[in-house]
Amino acid sequence: MAAFRAALAADPVQPLAVRNLGVLLIERARFDEALGVADAALAHAPGHGEALLLRGEGLAGLARHAEAAQAYEAVLAAGGPAYEALCQLGLARSAMGRHDEALEALDAAVALRPEDALARHRRAIVRLQLRDFAGGWADYEARLDLKRFLPVAGGIVNARTRPLLTPTTRPDALAGKRVLLLGEQGVGDQIMFASMIPDLVRLGARVGCVCDPRLVGLFAASFPQAGFVGPEAARLDLSAVDAVLAMGSLGGLFRPDAAAFPGSPYLRPSPASEARWAQRLGPRTARLRVGLSWRGGSPNTRQDQRSLSLGALGPVLDLPGCEFVSLQYGDVESEVAAANHGRAQPIRIFPAADIDDFDDLAGLVANLDLVVSVQTTLVHLTGALGRTCLTLIPHVAEWRYTAAGPAMPWYRSVRLFRQAAPGDWAPVLAEVAAAVAARLES
Repeated sequence: MAAFRAALAADPVQPLAVRNLGVLLIERARFDEALGVADAALAHAPGHGEALLLRGEGLAGLARHAEAAQAYEAVLAAGGPAYEALCQLGLARSAMGRHDEALEALDAAVALRPEDALARHRRAIVRLQLRDFAGGWADYEARLDLKRFLPVAGGIVNARTRPLLTPTTRPDALAGKRVLLLGEQGVGDQIMFASMIPDLVRLGARVGCVCDPRLVGLFAASFPQAGFVGPEAARLDLSAVDAVLAMGSLGGLFRPDAAAFPGSPYLRPSPASEARWAQRLGPRTARLRVGLSWRGGSPNTRQDQRSLSLGALGPVLDLPGCEFVSLQYGDVESEVAAANHGRAQPIRIFPAADIDDFDDLAGLVANLDLVVSVQTTLVHLTGALGRTCLTLIPHVAEWRYTAAGPAMPWYRSVRLFRQAAPGDWAPVLAEVAAAVAARLES
């Protein structure tokens, strides 16, 4: 950073210095500083393409997406780096919910560089948001050729295992074969993609899977016809398998359109886990047992837009006739204690270590009547178990939840309550509280 700043002190519009300093700042989420670097260069050269591009990235990082889109459009008007500007413009328009316009930008980017993975991967996300599953899954394979994807793909699909993956576009090519699945991305993604393991088994495939170690017990209880192991215990013997697939690639094989999503439950906790939690919870103290999760994601996955405080759940917490149980990951004891102050029916909380393994968490969820959650892994788990989940969705949802509507294709038991405007949770919470009250009355 010091070297690039020195270069800009000598030449305030040096393109490589602007771009490279910007990359370092954006990677570290120092968006205000990146914006300052861009504006300093633009003060000397208003049509500076790299500075306009950096300005857009800084604005996007600050969630000022409309201004970011204007910056990218200015790059194109000034004859700057068109491919990069179109890729970023697609992101900005998608973040504003302007998905059709996002597709226009990304189609133009793909036309410029048909073999480049970045535009195709970003177009995949928009297509999947719009439920264009055939086109979306075809583009989604580009993720495996995207250098920036592999480091955040969960560590199982990585630069070393990428060359081992078997290209296939036909399910029947896997009939009767020995198939090794590699889990990828977050735990929620692995739960979601696991919905297609039964499709493989029905083909007569013998299935093994390397997944997050916290999922091994739950997956083993749910899919007795397959074998599961965590990455630390995996020993890959290519002579023992006929095909190696990343789990996300199953979508293109088994979910070509909306009608191909069964939406039915496919996970179940071990009987021991479910019985253990029934004993720990004890007799009911209210008509409904409701699980709660109010924080989701990480700083890199829009945690601020997906989360709210426990206190904000007041419209739900104030409903009579409910026994509430915290399902929130992490250390939230003090937050729960504060929310419980003065409550006749306090929220129950268990040690975080007791629900870190997903067979344990599934056993707890199986003993509840419904779950109220923000957009997080718990939604996938609850839906995969076939339990009711009332889900609070930000104005622009992750692609897994699609762009609109009250349902997601993966799980019939999940209901989505979407923000009408960015950051406005009040109407959403009122709707969710009404849905819980209706369940109480019934």
